[in-house]
Amino acid sequence: MRRLAPSLLLALLLGSAPSLCPALEASVAESVPATQALPVTAIEFAGNRTTRPRVMLRELPFTVGGKADLAAVERGRQAILDLGLFKAVQADSRIVDGGLVVTYTVVEKFYILPLPRVDANTDGQYAYGLQLRWSNLWGLNHTLRVTGLQREAQREGVGKENQYSFSYGAPFVAESRWSLGLGASYTDRPVEVSEGTYNEEFQALQFVGTRSLSPGPPSQGWSFGTGLLWQHQDTSGLVAPYGEATAPVLSLGYRDLRFRVYSEEGLVFGSRLEVAQSGLASDYDYTRLSAGATRYWEVGGKPYQTFHLLGEVGLRWQGPAGVNSYGLGGSSVLRGYDKDFIEGDAYYRFATEFVRPVGWRWLRAVLITEVGALSEEPGQLLGSRVYSSIGLGLRLRLPTLVDFEVEAGIAMPLTGGSARVFGGKV
Repeated sequence: MRRLAPSLLLALLLGSAPSLCPALEASVAESVPATQALPVTAIEFAGNRTTRPRVMLRELPFTVGGKADLAAVERGRQAILDLGLFKAVQADSRIVDGGLVVTYTVVEKFYILPLPRVDANTDGQYAYGLQLRWSNLWGLNHTLRVTGLQREAQREGVGKENQYSFSYGAPFVAESRWSLGLGASYTDRPVEVSEGTYNEEFQALQFVGTRSLSPGPPSQGWSFGTGLLWQHQDTSGLVAPYGEATAPVLSLGYRDLRFRVYSEEGLVFGSRLEVAQSGLASDYDYTRLSAGATRYWEVGGKPYQTFHLLGEVGLRWQGPAGVNSYGLGGSSVLRGYDKDFIEGDAYYRFATEFVRPVGWRWLRAVLITEVGALSEEPGQLLGSRVYSSIGLGLRLRLPTLVDFEVEAGIAMPLTGGSARVFGGKV
């Protein structure tokens, strides 16, 4: 096998190798009228060695037998790029026997990553083990994650954790508007409390079905989900604080997002409700409600320069005593503060990000401002103390990998304290 030179391999990972397709933007034959809709006689794909045509076909705003103009062809190109599976998508159109033949040429990313995994961030947390990340499984945009780690969570009184997890996502099963998700996890760890030490084991199993509600490309618009979450804890030693809960799950989401390879534009919203009732396959009552939204804008004339507005809230009522659901501070939430410097059962956070390329498209500087509050109970949240911080860092995105971006920088709390370094996966 011919070996790649290190410089070429690095260029491929960063997406700066010599162009593998003629252009990123739509390229349309001059003979096709710019505004006239013509009957589509064929839709062709090239470059998709893994991805099946039906994954891309369902995202297009037109079908064979319908009509399309150049604007629709371009919308289709962007819709295919929005899947996040490709480094580039090119569109070509030509008239054959009075009909429109549309060809989309894609440049695929790397989809299979079986690798040793080492995680670390500036909060002193680290983990090592093995992980299999398989995106676009079967060429159907399915996702598989299998992970086994030993983790140092840097939580007071908690020792090193052994973590095992599995998740599988299958979008738009049998070309329907239903997507299915399955997840399972297991964690064991030693815990030290004032009464002594005990061992703790967590098990969880989740199954959720999600229905696309909006017309048009199924990956965009509103979606509604329902499913079941089962959680179980075994303890051995001096203390056994709680047992198991089974909670029906409801979710509501919205997605109107344009993927620009090195940046995004649009809006993403997600919300989730879990409710467990004591006596109904549960040892305790609890209700958990969470929601979050992010809006991305392109700003200025510089490509991939964006402004982001983020907001999120989490509330939990009842639940096992002595267990906090949320924490503020750390490498991704209120970066100017130590990890989980405050914990409770209700929180909110708002953030802004200004992101600008520096030297290369895959490397961008980011200016972050964050505001958040946390309380022990949901009813006390609005009166809780507000914390804020500001940070400056760098973000690196490898466009040849699916959903891979990391950041590092320095942040300063604005409500007292000194600056701290942050870093981790975005």
